[in-house]
Amino acid sequence: MKLLVLILSIFAVGLCKDNFEVLFEIPDSAIQALTPSNDAYVPCTDEKYMYCQNQFNSFIGYTGSWIDPVSLRHAIYSKYSQGVNGLLNLCHARTQLYLCFGTEYETCTSRIQFIKKGANSTNAYQISGLFNSLDFECSGGIIQATENWPCIYSTWHSDPYNSATTTCLAAFYNNSLNTADQVCLAGQTLAKCFALTFVSAPPPCNVPDLNWWECERILNAFQFDGNCQKIKCTVMGGGSSFVSNYNVESGSDYYKLKAALHRPSHGHEHDKFE
Repeated sequence: MKLLVLILSIFAVGLCKDNFEVLFEIPDSAIQALTPSNDAYVPCTDEKYMYCQNQFNSFIGYTGSWIDPVSLRHAIYSKYSQGVNGLLNLCHARTQLYLCFGTEYETCTSRIQFIKKGANSTNAYQISGLFNSLDFECSGGIIQATENWPCIYSTWHSDPYNSATTTCLAAFYNNSLNTADQVCLAGQTLAKCFALTFVSAPPPCNVPDLNWWECERILNAFQFDGNCQKIKCTVMGGGSSFVSNYNVESGSDYYKLKAALHRPSHGHEHDKFE
């Protein structure tokens, strides 16, 4: 079986390392199981792809290619150090990208599209997952993010989160990752593991909203091209995320409803309000 290689893209902001920038690998066999066949691929217009890519890059100050996930993620996440204004500027760029692609947005940010543009299979799903997570952060999770950004950013840069990065990813890679189901189950466990850092965060950062938000942020990285749609994050009344592919009836009805309302499949149902 292909050796799993842990890829952490970590860059400095001041003296801090951004351990929330995680790019993970899964075997090619699982990638194929997670991905629609080429027969289901609807081409993304080349002219539109180049125009919209250049527009988005200009908004975020990026001069590289989308098929380089480490550099692209670095450029996107560098906006986070600018506080809420940086996040809102990033989300404005993402909204303009969605409007630019229009009905081709799903296709133009799909794994198969990035392979068509020259990315290898690993980089392709990492890039697609990156856009999927950005969709959530800027749409379904934007309320929680803007209201609690100092807590999110400080927790990401805390020692417990730094430790969780190592522990959670080690547990993830300890799973068998050869089928779609195995990857999805490992992904939901990974999301729960990272989210628990917000449960143990000092007040006022240990709120259920942020526990759910972090869980969804990680979970969406696994839901590229419509995959792993049965896994979900439900915020329990006690303030911890329960990640499951089953319906869970316990917990606060308020937060379960809130999660149902704000959790996007790809983040697009809220675009008309942005």
